[in-house]
Amino acid sequence: MLTEIRDTRLYVDQRGAADAPPVLFVHGGPGAGSYDFMKLQGDRFARSFHLIGVDQRGVQQSDPLTGPVSELDLIADYEALREQLGIAQWSVIGHSYGGRIALRYAATHPQAITKVVFENPGWDMVLASDTLARAALRLLPDAEFPPHTGPATKAMWDERVALLIRLGERRMEIYTGPDARDLQLPADTEIDDEFHRRSGHFSEQITSSPSFADEVLPYFGQLTQPALLIKGEYDPATSAEEIELFRSDVPHGTYYYAAGVGHFMHAEQPDVYARLVTDFLS
Repeated sequence: MLTEIRDTRLYVDQRGAADAPPVLFVHGGPGAGSYDFMKLQGDRFARSFHLIGVDQRGVQQSDPLTGPVSELDLIADYEALREQLGIAQWSVIGHSYGGRIALRYAATHPQAITKVVFENPGWDMVLASDTLARAALRLLPDAEFPPHTGPATKAMWDERVALLIRLGERRMEIYTGPDARDLQLPADTEIDDEFHRRSGHFSEQITSSPSFADEVLPYFGQLTQPALLIKGEYDPATSAEEIELFRSDVPHGTYYYAAGVGHFMHAEQPDVYARLVTDFLS
């Protein structure tokens, strides 16, 4: 359902009992939306939790953007929604780019978040786009790696994402384990083209925001909550440098290496994923 939050309306999908432990899902992309996760994991999590999936402002089923957007806007929206729902504290699951937002949120609003799960997060935009581009190059022998120095920029992001676009129908090969090469995510076929256009516009705006260049890895040392990092064996997003920093700097961090899967463990091994995350959050 559409819910008025701050100056827009967000699409909010709630599953499970209202008095169960609340869990917020923060989607990636940028602009991927919550549809896939809620379709694949909503009923599983609803057995134990009050799961709340939100399309970030301007994304998919939320109202279209009417102006610029920043990562701080997304966090402010989550806080406004939490207060509107009457939730004192919730756990947070961040997938891919959503892991970056979840990290910023958990570190800057520790009073609101009890535990945090990172599934194949893209925390640092330079490192994440670096590993993504290098994964794409394995399938593009005629392409060259686009070098970059300094903070993340939109030009850097666009240049590296262009390699992913060149993969066409082979794109999922770099995102999944060998047993899930034919994986098709529900949102690709089940939601309207208009919603995909909204997501594309959001991606253009958020990668143009100054907040996109912010360094977030220093937040590791500020996490007071128990944190779980899930890293798929074939995931192309989370870099070795980020994993090392997580394991050394997060005070209450747990690292889980997911053998056989790629970027979408929640889709590639849905039952295993649900048990893993449920056990951690419980």
